[in-house]
Order: sequence, then structure tokens, then C-alpha cells
Amino acid sequence: MKIKTTHVGSLPRPKEMHTQFLKQKKIDDDDLRRYLRDIIEKQILLGLSFINNGELPRSDYINSTINRISGFFETGIAPFPKDLEELPEYSRRFSGRNGLITLNPKAPIKLPASSEELLYTGEDSLRKELDMMVSVFDELKQKYPESDSELFFTSPSPGTVALFLENTYYPNYETYLQKLGEVLNREYEIINSYGVLLQVDCPDLAMGRHTRFKDLPDENFLALIESNVAILNQALGSVDQKKCRAHICWGNYPGTHHCDIDIAKIFNSIMRINADFISIESSNHRHAHEWEIIKKCVVPENKILMPGVIDTTSNTVEHPELVAQRILNFVDFLGPDRVIGSTDCGFATTASAAGVTGEIAWLKLKSLVEGVKIADLKFS
Repeated sequence: MKIKTTHVGSLPRPKEMHTQFLKQKKIDDDDLRRYLRDIIEKQILLGLSFINNGELPRSDYINSTINRISGFFETGIAPFPKDLEELPEYSRRFSGRNGLITLNPKAPIKLPASSEELLYTGEDSLRKELDMMVSVFDELKQKYPESDSELFFTSPSPGTVALFLENTYYPNYETYLQKLGEVLNREYEIINSYGVLLQVDCPDLAMGRHTRFKDLPDENFLALIESNVAILNQALGSVDQKKCRAHICWGNYPGTHHCDIDIAKIFNSIMRINADFISIESSNHRHAHEWEIIKKCVVPENKILMPGVIDTTSNTVEHPELVAQRILNFVDFLGPDRVIGSTDCGFATTASAAGVTGEIAWLKLKSLVEGVKIADLKFS
């Protein structure tokens, strides 16, 4: 059986688009469609099994969220990771923002915070993004009829929005989380109605431990993420579990990650997400060994793991043989039909913050596809 491939979602913007963004020039729909066609065609030509729009229409998670949900009119502070808090000499190397977190405590980043009743107001913009992605994909499928690529589309979990955007309106975290679940339920339903796979991004279940909730004991954090998973599952109530992916990560930033919570502690909570496909970081140096821990855990029979076999914080291009080795670590105990080779995280969590340049990101994705082909031959 052919082992499939994918990535986590965000891809570096084309150079021209990136330049326009930095100069704050308006990118019209014609330009966006042209950039999108280029990004989707590259993924098809590489032979990736599950592809998306690279999150090109979004400047970052925050703008995407507050443009679709009304009620974020106050200001909060972006979370600061514990590993960099413990390493002030290292943290001074950073100018401040990396994606959606602060890496230098002396350069705090402000983010929106809830200040009014939250309402979902983004159906038109969501459908516009989905329509353009599906339309471009359908055109390219006619050009490449032999391609077996399928589409996925990303959206944050309720817990992820709560992780980045502070609450100043609701009486407590639980009420805020519940409301976010009710609001995002509409977004999930719309995405699911298009027939594409919904990917729910859940860094709250791992990265949350050493950022927003770094002062909690492990047992309290585990109770919190149980609530996060329960609310997420409620929000996914009408979504086909077989068409749903969940991405778990410890943060796509260049920290030491020595304060990351171990996969063993959060594994059972993750497995309770109502999504058949589970994406986890498995190649960065802090978590590359954890396939051996997962091997000893009970992976529900309906779950398909999408281990990261490409590090999205390093500019070193993984050798295909290393990719094959990493894939086979999982295939050997799950089988080829329950493993999809992926990246650890996205390559560009914001349009302006790409630690790995586009030219290198595409080399890494090429190595991913080549490595999975090697793994296929070795396993068969």
C-alpha cells in the first residue's frame, strides 16, 4: 500500500506576494488567485497526497479569527514561552514576535482580547476563501488528471483561540471556551459542507503548557486540556470524524523546548479528539524519540497518525533516507495505511514570519515525498 503524504497547512508566500505584503500593498483577488494556483500546482507536482491553499489569504491566525468573529476589541499580551523565560541571554537575540508568541520579554506583543459577546460573522469571507481554493484545485485537477491529491482546510480549535486571545468579557475561562466552541461550530460546519478535510489546529493541547499556562502544575493543565477537548468535540458535533484532522504541536518557534510537556502525559487526551487523523511533531530534537513512547500506548484503531518527519524550524534539508527511517518507525507498529508522512508544523505561521524560506521549504517537501517512496519500497 502506498504511504500518503501531507503538510500541516501554512506555506511560505510567493516572493512577489511577500514583497507586496511587507510594503502593505493591496493584493487583489486576481493576484491572490495567481499566487494560489502556483502554490497548489507545486504541491500537486510534488505528489503530496493532501494539500491546501497554504493559508495564503491570511496574514496570520489572529487577523483570520478576528475578521470572522466579532467581539475582540480589547488588548491582551501574547504568551511568552517558559523555555525562553529561563534563558534571558538567548531570548535577547529576538526582536519580539515570532508567529503569535513573544520571544523577548522586553518586547511584548499586543494581541486582541475579547471585550463583547462573541458572534460568528465571517461566513462570507470563509466561503470566499474556500470557493477560491476549490475552484483553483478543480482547474488543476483537469490539467493533472493522474493526481490523487485531496484538499484540506485549517481552522483553530476553541482552546487555541483562548490560548492566544485573552478573555476580558466572560466571567471565567470555561465560559469563554464554551462560547468559542459555539461560535467556531459554524465555521467547522461550513468547511465540512465543502467536502474537504477539516484540520483543527490544537497547539493549546501541548504548547499551552509552557506558554499561557506555564504556572499550572501538570495535573491542572491536564484537567484543562480535557475541558478543551470536550468543548472541541462539541463544536465538531456535526463534522464527519473521517474527514477531520487535528494538529498538535509544542510551538513552531526557535526555542530550546526543554520545558515542553511530554507526549506520554497528553497522549490519551489527544486520542479523545473526534478526528480520525492526528498530526504530531516527531522530528524536532525534543520529540524525535517519542515514537517509542507512542508505540507502547494504545492508539485507537480508527486513528491515523500524521507524524512530522520534517523539522519546520530548521533550514537543514532532511535526507530522504532519514525521512524514510522516521516514517518506518511508525509504519512498523501501525501499518502503512495508518501513517501519513507530514511536517512537524507549518512553515509560515504568519505571512511575515517564515523561519524557513520558501526555496528551502519546497526542498524539504520534496525530500518528504522522496523519503516516503523509499519507505514504501523498504516496507513492501
